[in-house]
Amino acid sequence: MSLQSPKNKDSVQSQVELLVGEAKKHNGAGDEALALDCYRQAAALMPGAPWLQHRTAEIARKLKQYELAAVHYRRAAAAFVAAGFPKRAVAPLRVAWQSSLVGLPGQSEALITVTLELAHVQRTLGLSPEAAMSISSANQALRSSGSADRVPVTTESEAPTSGVKSEPLRRLA
Repeated sequence: MSLQSPKNKDSVQSQVELLVGEAKKHNGAGDEALALDCYRQAAALMPGAPWLQHRTAEIARKLKQYELAAVHYRRAAAAFVAAGFPKRAVAPLRVAWQSSLVGLPGQSEALITVTLELAHVQRTLGLSPEAAMSISSANQALRSSGSADRVPVTTESEAPTSGVKSEPLRRLA
């Protein structure tokens, strides 16, 4: 547990601003792959900035790098939850869920993880029917893809206590 000095914080902020500026230049010039690289570097420096994680995810998705996109959407959701805005975590988790569908049946674990995170946030917001529908839809997608894996049906009391900051999120990071 190391605390960043104000100077280090300013240095990180300056690095992020430079990287985002470069990303915007590359994006404007039509080089989205280089823009994505800059955004990824910036996102690694500021994992708690949901807008930066979301922007990185959007470019990754546009470049059809769906697994990378899902990781950054999940990071955006985790940042929103950590900032006390769980309602804003729902949209990026839904897009992460959609991005995870592309990897079926081979990467069913990613879909299961995102589904559990989405369902937990939905339950936290009092949206238990939506959480049940998310799990049901994921299981249908898994069945349709030929995967034998399934999302476990959990109750409120069985939901992960860590919210969207689950072990798979850190492992994918």
